[in-house]
Amino acid sequence: MKNIFAFTIRNIKLFLRDRMTVFFSIMSSLILILLYFLFIAKLYITGINATTVVISENAAGFLVYLQMMTGVLVLNSISLSLGMFSGMAKDFESRRICSFLLTPIKKREIILSYFSGGIIVSLILNICTWIVTVLLIGIITNYFVAASAFFLGIVVLIVSSLISSSIMMLLTVLVKSSTGLAIFNGVSGTFLGFICGIYMPYISLGKAVEGIGSFFPFTHLTAWFKNIVITDALSQIGVPSESKDILMNDWFSANGVGFCGTDAPLWLMLLLSGIIGLACLYISGLLLKKRIK
Repeated sequence: MKNIFAFTIRNIKLFLRDRMTVFFSIMSSLILILLYFLFIAKLYITGINATTVVISENAAGFLVYLQMMTGVLVLNSISLSLGMFSGMAKDFESRRICSFLLTPIKKREIILSYFSGGIIVSLILNICTWIVTVLLIGIITNYFVAASAFFLGIVVLIVSSLISSSIMMLLTVLVKSSTGLAIFNGVSGTFLGFICGIYMPYISLGKAVEGIGSFFPFTHLTAWFKNIVITDALSQIGVPSESKDILMNDWFSANGVGFCGTDAPLWLMLLLSGIIGLACLYISGLLLKKRIK
């Protein structure tokens, strides 16, 4: 346990010291925030006001900014964990991993240390961002996320970090190149932002995109997060029940998107996402054991 702790701290420090890696890890989230403030938020607010729902500007902003930040946090769990694992790729490229094997640390401890580092960085930075998000949105709109929704949001972040770290660890093992990972990290946010219904609602993107997005666990994690915070927001605003379904389904895709056109419940898709995460972690562990010599 002592070896795992020490090696995990070492990996985290190396990541935080590499400012370029940290920047590219959060670049997709910064792009999303910029796009929202430039025009996407205005499109959302205009569209909501064009429906039968009549709410104040602050209330509309409360909904739209929460919609934005849930997507940002899910993207962060992907990019931050992948940024952490780029350090693992560099260790293999420089053959530094061979030097570690001369120390008392074992193979499984090295693997667990890399994985733990990805989870810790992703989770801690995301929780800090979530706290700042709730405070800033509350100050701007005069609406604050309820305590129950806030803590359920943290549960979502924990699950998101676990699943994202598992999938990104397998990707790192397969890609191997730190340069290739950096390129993927730079473009994945834009791709996943559309495919997973983060940038725009699926009603604007079409059924084909929704069907493709249903294959990605991040789509269902985002829908889960949205469902929690948007349900709370609609209750605070006092939107009629018949209008809630319109907003949840058409404007925020917060009730789940099923699977490839089928009406699969959100809880089932989250369960499958967890199974995918476990499978990725198991496979990456096997491949890393073979690769560490």
